[in-house]
Amino acid sequence: MPPQKRTHQSAPAIRELLKPPNTSITALLQARATPNQRLVEAFGITSAFVSSDPKVHKDFSSQAKRLITSSGSKSHGWQELAQVAEAAVLKWLPEQNLDYPIFIQCLTFVIVLVGLFKADPESLRQQDIIFVTNIINKRWTDSKSKDALTMRQDDSLRKITECIDQWVTDRDQYPNPLNLILPAYETMWRLVAVTVAYIYRCCDNTLHDTAIAFGQNPTEAQFRAFANGGQAPSMESIILEALRLHPPTRRIARASELPWWQKLLGVPSIEIADIEAVHLSDAYGENPSEFNPMRFHPSRAHQQPELFAFGHGKLSCIAAPWAPMAAAVIVAKVVQQMEESGSSLTVGERIGGRSGWDGWSVAKERE
Repeated sequence: MPPQKRTHQSAPAIRELLKPPNTSITALLQARATPNQRLVEAFGITSAFVSSDPKVHKDFSSQAKRLITSSGSKSHGWQELAQVAEAAVLKWLPEQNLDYPIFIQCLTFVIVLVGLFKADPESLRQQDIIFVTNIINKRWTDSKSKDALTMRQDDSLRKITECIDQWVTDRDQYPNPLNLILPAYETMWRLVAVTVAYIYRCCDNTLHDTAIAFGQNPTEAQFRAFANGGQAPSMESIILEALRLHPPTRRIARASELPWWQKLLGVPSIEIADIEAVHLSDAYGENPSEFNPMRFHPSRAHQQPELFAFGHGKLSCIAAPWAPMAAAVIVAKVVQQMEESGSSLTVGERIGGRSGWDGWSVAKERE
């Protein structure tokens, strides 16, 4: 009998679910780990996302913070990430037509490997990157519908692990590289994809000009700057609006420990925080389903509720302070290099997520 689920769609209910009072870190970890066990079969990960061990959580958090600090700092970190991003975009800009999600997945995966894990760019063969990113996407999707035995019988995890082990070779520091690669890549590629898509779908050049200006000067001050006397959105506001409309995790699951008799009575044992529903509520202003970065203008700060894009409470995403700026750097370099190389983006009917990018493609315009 599958576990009964209960969905929460209000901000107060989500805060209480994700930050319950008087709850130990072990209990919080257990509540998160139980619904995530499918990821163990899908990717063989052993991180804090699937473990209730506080030591695993502490070690994972420390390692993730070290990676983030090395790739984005107030000194040269953002400039270095911008250089890595620019090189990756240039390498993946196609001569012929290329499906847009493949383009973004591959360049983002390369940026994660080189920018965070210091992989050698010359070792990253294009056909291998395409293969690995495709399998990650497929196994993530399959894990939601296929049982553990079926997932184990699929040999694709071994194949992508062999590739990754060649790129991330420090086994002392990274005994299981996917523990850290997966959350960084999975969050980043979809955020980059939807943000670039909105920039190209904009009816004027306002968003495009903001991205170009930030790409030329990828600093934290420029990230937050509203141009044209405060009438044009900042790069930060563009990213925040993309996170609002397309949160990396649309629904966050937590397990409840129930006695057997309550389960038989149908008492819900899985609680769902519906992040997407909250973000689309009128608490965020008029026309909440429309893309409008000016919602995040400082003049509206007093009426702006918090975003739950990176969760809430003690187990909120460690990368929350870093990811928006990092995504902005990648987005800006995609827009900048596409313009300089004469590449074009064919826009589909709708903006997708993990899937749903029908009709979207990248190509170099003929001279």
